[in-house]
Amino acid sequence: MRVIVIGTRGSLLAQAQTRHVVELLKENWPEAEFKVRTVQAKVGQDATAAELRQALHNRQIDIALHSMKYLPTETPEDLHLVAVTRRMEPREAFLGRSAKRLEDLPKGAVVGASTLCRKAQLLAFRSDLQVKALSGDLDDRLAALGSGDYDAILMGASELLRMDLHNRIDHLVSPEVILPPAGQGALGLEVRRGDDWAEELAYSLNHRPSADRVYAERAFIKALGMGIGAPAGALATVEDDGTLRLEGVVVSPDGRELIRAEIEGDASEAEDLGNELALDLLDQGGKELLAQVEVSS
Repeated sequence: MRVIVIGTRGSLLAQAQTRHVVELLKENWPEAEFKVRTVQAKVGQDATAAELRQALHNRQIDIALHSMKYLPTETPEDLHLVAVTRRMEPREAFLGRSAKRLEDLPKGAVVGASTLCRKAQLLAFRSDLQVKALSGDLDDRLAALGSGDYDAILMGASELLRMDLHNRIDHLVSPEVILPPAGQGALGLEVRRGDDWAEELAYSLNHRPSADRVYAERAFIKALGMGIGAPAGALATVEDDGTLRLEGVVVSPDGRELIRAEIEGDASEAEDLGNELALDLLDQGGKELLAQVEVSS
């Protein structure tokens, strides 16, 4: 029987996510054989979604495992995102040196944030804070907090939970304050079109409510026209009756202007709902806010 090669990045977090996924696949397909291949990138850097996709193109791997918040919204024609695994906690985690909540930080406190999405919403909520760029893998970011360079940092809670670092989370930030990046907390499995065996294996891990939520959020970001780096956040929920509720926000890079709205409908129309909400926000002035990104960069 053919060995299925799963491609992943080299970070400790990515490796932990991959082990989890392989365990699930083995539970569903005990007769199948799986191999993990760490896709190499430039020296000193972790592989990107583009490099994982290139490995798929080159047939070096059969399934690419993505963190959905880092996966570009445009999909190559020969590839197919076939599964989104059960989503973990999508909210932002607050980690402080002494303060235990975002609201407790004193005026002028320095907060580390790794994306424009986080930075802009943070400034919209607390314009009296200093927001500094935060980079590196999970260990790097935790070390930066410990070094005293920051009074607090924000990151996806799922990253800490996946690494069993629950105790490092001081507070989960309400989505009313910060809407997370689209797809945060979810993993996606992508295969080559026409590879029926890899697709069947990967699809067995698809969690439909999680997939609907992620597809709605990603459609929202895609329709804004700026990709995953936009100063915009989104979070969808699915009720037991199949109703999907999507919240979206567009923020000026400096946090001074913010437009937020929501939409709901049947989960089967997840992507249409995401598109509609994005167009609504763009019409309300979101286009002008997004145009500030180039001016301020």
